[in-house]
Amino acid sequence: MVITELDIGGAERAFMRIAIGLKQRGWDVRVISLRDAGPLSKDLRAAGLDVTALACGGFLDFRAVKRMRNALRQQRPEVVLTFLHQANIVGRIAGRLAKVPRIVSSVRVADRRWSIGITERLTSCCVDHYAAVSQSVADVHAKLCGLGQDRFSVIRNGVDVDAINAIPAIDRTQLGCTEKDFMILSVGRLTEQKAPIDVLSAVRGMVTDQPENRHRVKLVFIGDGPLKSKLEQCITNNGMQELVRLMGHRSDVISIMKAANVLVLASRWEGLPNVILEAQATGLPVIASAVDGVQELIIDRQTGRLFSAGDVQQLAVILTEHFQSPDSVLGTIAAAREQVSRQFRWEDCIDGFEQIILR
Repeated sequence: MVITELDIGGAERAFMRIAIGLKQRGWDVRVISLRDAGPLSKDLRAAGLDVTALACGGFLDFRAVKRMRNALRQQRPEVVLTFLHQANIVGRIAGRLAKVPRIVSSVRVADRRWSIGITERLTSCCVDHYAAVSQSVADVHAKLCGLGQDRFSVIRNGVDVDAINAIPAIDRTQLGCTEKDFMILSVGRLTEQKAPIDVLSAVRGMVTDQPENRHRVKLVFIGDGPLKSKLEQCITNNGMQELVRLMGHRSDVISIMKAANVLVLASRWEGLPNVILEAQATGLPVIASAVDGVQELIIDRQTGRLFSAGDVQQLAVILTEHFQSPDSVLGTIAAAREQVSRQFRWEDCIDGFEQIILR
């Protein structure tokens, strides 16, 4: 199994869960990370998996193909399963050079950027089969590469409801919030894809329209990334220092979710966001942009709320509704938890990958 990096992220944690699950079913699973070993390597090694780190850089590091080819020649796998864009491209080329019999690529996001499209289309001939995390991702990627749907299997992520139920909520004071605050949570990398500045702008609009409640609203960001400096500047320029908490990477996201009032995901494009599944499992109401696989998780006003990506005003209105009528979302919370429990199990996800391997 090949991945770009083993950092703490939704796709990376799903990769780890699948790798360990296949190992537990008797498969000889070995992991190759294009970059460093990363924080998730500890859990993989503890589960008995061999982890190799190639110490490569970004997409233009042309050493990656040679290093990956050499690693594959040494390990001589029967199947290479690749995750995330750089690993998909490098793993396909190196896999063919190393004469690996079968190459499967897992596509995690519906990324329509031209730079993605060119490299994906040029290397699609190296792929025997694709595993898409949602039907939307399969549709977008098939169109992007000019492929038929018969090249794709849709294998959705899972969520461990029992494990989530056992995790306690964090003490809000550790986040600089009080029990009376309306705590809005945003979880994800601070990148253009996740649109954190849209979330900030919506909260600014919300408190501008309700100035008497400004002191009760707190916005908590979990995650880091290239937009951090710009986000900090926007917070300062708009005088929102007392409202916003930038918490960086956290290992206790579930505990934080259990302390929050609402999760907001404002992404411009997505796959099948783990953060939504986890929030729904905790009983946290979700407001998300109506993009790609998000719409396979949320039916507006039934299992959460949807808004048009980039529509900050619409997001502010929905946030205000949640703030003013918190009991109105109880039905959507129950429906979302029921959906997650029935339809999104890790066992089903691992079954899907096992079936692809056995083809």
